[in-house]
Amino acid sequence: MSNWQQFLEGYGAQMDEGSAISFGESFADYGGITNAISDLGNLGMLSLEGPDSRKFLQGQSTCDILALAPGGSTPGAICNPKGRMITSFQAYLETEDHVLLSMDKALVEPTLAAIEKYAAFFKTSLTDHSDAYQQFGLTGPSIDEVLLTQFPSIPTLNNFVTDSVGNILACIAEHLFTIVTKTENAQELWKHLMLNTTAVGLPWWQLQLIRAGQASVTTALSEQLVPQMLNLQATNAISFEKGCYTGQEVVARMEYLGKLKRRTYLVKANSTNVPAPGSEIKANDGKLVGTVVQAAPSDLKYFEMLAVLREAAIGQNELLISGQTITVELGDLPYEISE
Repeated sequence: MSNWQQFLEGYGAQMDEGSAISFGESFADYGGITNAISDLGNLGMLSLEGPDSRKFLQGQSTCDILALAPGGSTPGAICNPKGRMITSFQAYLETEDHVLLSMDKALVEPTLAAIEKYAAFFKTSLTDHSDAYQQFGLTGPSIDEVLLTQFPSIPTLNNFVTDSVGNILACIAEHLFTIVTKTENAQELWKHLMLNTTAVGLPWWQLQLIRAGQASVTTALSEQLVPQMLNLQATNAISFEKGCYTGQEVVARMEYLGKLKRRTYLVKANSTNVPAPGSEIKANDGKLVGTVVQAAPSDLKYFEMLAVLREAAIGQNELLISGQTITVELGDLPYEISE
């Protein structure tokens, strides 16, 4: 167990596979949580450093990295030649020559292995820096006031600001903020933020992402989905003007010539049996109609999830999820999907 994980245990964290899944709260407490901070131990960091880093990444990712200025942030994805996402990420451009890509920790090494063979032609260095950084998620009705005790201003969507020691504060969705801090600064920063927030486990933060429609790739979904299936075109994670990148032909063809038969929906389910990412979703007749992207409990009776569903699942009142028949209803996503 790392020093950071031991530190979190001192605040009451219950750890599971390197992530703080609870700080003593129960699912029944979720409705009363206000300003909150979560440790994002499920995330890792891929660092690209060197004068060609952005140029290299421009040819490997769905988003327009060259359009960013230092202090800019954007979601994106890296695809294989068939247009299936190896990983999704949140990019932070620290300087003209340094890009940080936050992604599922288990996908950092596979992503590095998939793209580093192309890096030989560029002046860039790719490094798994997952241990060098810690990441937090914060939200709440007056979280701006809390953040202003540490940072000079509140960033707008897809931008970030830094404090006096280089900690990064980014806005990834409305009222949802992430902090990226070097591991040596993490304890002091956590102590300061805890003066005016409540520490909660990773499932609570994942619930906030689900409600914001922020779908991401985990190991169960890697190389299974094209970006539009996770609604990435609606979250500014795909540029259709930037030019070629690995998998671009498939992504562009889906946008302009194809019919998207599956996409991500917000689903509310009457069950406490929270399914894992990648779990199959079937109709009552046994036909496969979808896949769980991410699910999290919302209280003691319900869970909510983002799921990639076929049209056959839409309008169904019951679905078979991980072998259990569950009453479901679709929720509203906070963005528009172009049909």
